[in-house]
Amino acid sequence: MTAEKAVQTTARRKRVQRLKRLIVFSLITAILTPTVLSVVLFVRLHGLEKQVAHLERMVADMQKQQSENADATPDIGIGEGLVFRLEINMPDESEEPEETKPAEASQDEGIQDGAEQQEEAVRKVYLTFDDGPSSNTNKILDILAQYDVKATFFVVGKEGEWAEDAYNRIVEEGHTLGMHSYTHVYQSIYASVEAYAEDLNRLRDYLYEITGVESRFVRFPGGSSNTVSDLDMHTFITYLNEQGITYFDWNVSSGDAGSRKLEPEEIVANCINGMGNKDTVVILMHDAAGRPTTVEALPALIEQIQAMDNTEILPITEDTLPVQHIKSQQETED
Repeated sequence: MTAEKAVQTTARRKRVQRLKRLIVFSLITAILTPTVLSVVLFVRLHGLEKQVAHLERMVADMQKQQSENADATPDIGIGEGLVFRLEINMPDESEEPEETKPAEASQDEGIQDGAEQQEEAVRKVYLTFDDGPSSNTNKILDILAQYDVKATFFVVGKEGEWAEDAYNRIVEEGHTLGMHSYTHVYQSIYASVEAYAEDLNRLRDYLYEITGVESRFVRFPGGSSNTVSDLDMHTFITYLNEQGITYFDWNVSSGDAGSRKLEPEEIVANCINGMGNKDTVVILMHDAAGRPTTVEALPALIEQIQAMDNTEILPITEDTLPVQHIKSQQETED
């Protein structure tokens, strides 16, 4: 019996050991399987992200090439062949409608006579920012101060001590304080000339109360060539002329208001490539809170412009030649 019990005991021990090994193996498998699957999924996801990034770069290159090809086509006149895309309009993180490109030729150059053209030996570049102030405005002002550059801010109506500080800092540091609109609500602003005047006067009075500056420069939300307004934009232009207010569009867009967030390098490339051989360059950018890559792109953009021969960066003043997509009816008749 003793020998038999010993055999049984040994058999039980073997079964117990096998059971223990089976349990350990099951635990290890249960732990490792999710880990291995996670690694595999991560590798595949990383690969997909690379493919998406590559496709986005290809699309951006195609859009850039199409833009360059469009610039090479003959001038078909204002209002013909205009490309426009509506974006969601939020006061703080607003996306402007895809602003219409102005005709490349004769917009800001054709109204100069020969003597003036000879005086314009230095190319003038105007950096303009729409939709602020926001949390990005002070960052932009810090960069401009670092490079000793002055710019133009077409602001909207923001309330609070932080906004008042931003308006005052723009003025105190020698930048131009321009008006965009108070509410930035297209349907309300462009409902009638009276509605537009009420909105604009509200902003002008508000800025004067805070800064002591009576702004004389305006940028229409969406630009003068927008397709949002059901009314002829000439009616609003006539109103501004009667008030002695000058409106400015742009002839170079950074592209930072699109639905796809551009990388800083893309913003810089859009600006530099868009400048071409223009003697007067008005660059459209945005300092709304939803434009962090605009802030990131600004140092490189300034450095590249400052490295150009016979080129200077200036704020808009009374002496600045306006870049306008649509001329007033009086100018057209003349």
